[in-house]
Amino acid sequence: MNRRLLKFFVALVDYSLLQLSLFLVLYFRYGMDDLMFQWVRHFQLFGFFALIWILDFYIADIYNITQKLDYKRFIVSMTINVGLSVAFFYIFPNIPITPKTNLGLIVAVYVLFFLGWRNLLEFFLDKLGIRRSLIFIGLDNHSLELARKLMDTPRLGYTLSGFVVGNEDFASDKMPEWLKDGSIHLMHNMKELSNYLETSGTHSIVVNENWYRDVYLHLYQFFPKGIRMYQLSTFWEKIEETIPVNATDELWFLQNMSKGPYTIYHKLKRFFDLFITSIFLPVFLLFGLFTAILVKVTSKGPAIYKQVRVGLGNRDFTIYKFRSMKVDAEKNGAVWASEKDPRLTIVGDFIRKVRLDELPQIFNVLKGDMSLIGPRPERPEFIEQLAQGIPHYNLRHLVKPGLTGWAQVKYRYGASIEDTEIKLMYDLFYVKNISPILDLKITLKTILTILSKGGR
Repeated sequence: MNRRLLKFFVALVDYSLLQLSLFLVLYFRYGMDDLMFQWVRHFQLFGFFALIWILDFYIADIYNITQKLDYKRFIVSMTINVGLSVAFFYIFPNIPITPKTNLGLIVAVYVLFFLGWRNLLEFFLDKLGIRRSLIFIGLDNHSLELARKLMDTPRLGYTLSGFVVGNEDFASDKMPEWLKDGSIHLMHNMKELSNYLETSGTHSIVVNENWYRDVYLHLYQFFPKGIRMYQLSTFWEKIEETIPVNATDELWFLQNMSKGPYTIYHKLKRFFDLFITSIFLPVFLLFGLFTAILVKVTSKGPAIYKQVRVGLGNRDFTIYKFRSMKVDAEKNGAVWASEKDPRLTIVGDFIRKVRLDELPQIFNVLKGDMSLIGPRPERPEFIEQLAQGIPHYNLRHLVKPGLTGWAQVKYRYGASIEDTEIKLMYDLFYVKNISPILDLKITLKTILTILSKGGR
């Protein structure tokens, strides 16, 4: 089953279970005679709650069906959901129902239903889930990493059935032991692959970029068999929601990046940035004033810190931040920031964790240097080094930098070239797939990240 369709089905069941919990609570509290009257009074409100709860589950990756249910994350999400529901009753105290008792009972019943249903679903996904036969063409680190993940994560829905590798690869150190154990059919060339496809019932073929130009005519001959064909980078993007910069060549970007930063939505983002920023500007100013006073009275130096960053089209601009470090933090030159940076002030450590230090960048958004959502801008002192060491690094400058981005909500704190490369993989995914839905997803996940004090 398609993963998106399965997620929708799981969310629909969750919604139905909440309504069933409501029905049972009302039945046992009021009996059959008064059930319909009470149902009408409660249904709309708890139907609204159900949608909010499901949205929260989606943000918290509760619907990531490729992994087992994270009970800690579920508890946090349910706590947020109950808190929002209780707050709603206090904001609107004239709602003609008995909220506290009913809400408590409904939550208790729903949690029991939810856990029972999810454990049953996980059992079927692990034991009876659909497994589509897949073959990789070309032996490289990215192919091996993705193949290993598919083997270790059966919920992704694929079974690794074969690998086409060159003759020289059989004797090389690149060939891992798990690929030699006999469970995976190894082939030397396209003729052997053609013979294998006659009887194997293969669903998909993934070919890496080094082989693609040599074998695409052979792949075209297999096309009438109904086999799905993927370049490695495209399949990686489908599974990982990133773009592997070291496995992706210039031709792939020319073929696949043509729409991302040039869509109508990309052109309308400026309007949405101004609209949303204007609405929330009083809130930003209130928190900003509080943060500025806190920074000023607890350490020497200005509250606002200015720094040059690189933005759209590799153009420099001045970014504004609340100062989180000591005034002489870079007396010896620019240095990578680290998670537990000794240069941080006590207040600076806190405002960075909850991202209050980024609030002045609202004015960068109003000026047009930045967007609310986009790759985080980097300093020019590091750009040359990063662009030389990481392929396709400057493609992140095809869109405006943002206050938060896909890398910030998906990847842990990192401050090294290796971490920067991984974050670039997320940034390029965003550049390629920029859309209102993705921006909304990042916005909601950012809120959750701030509440959990994670990300960067």
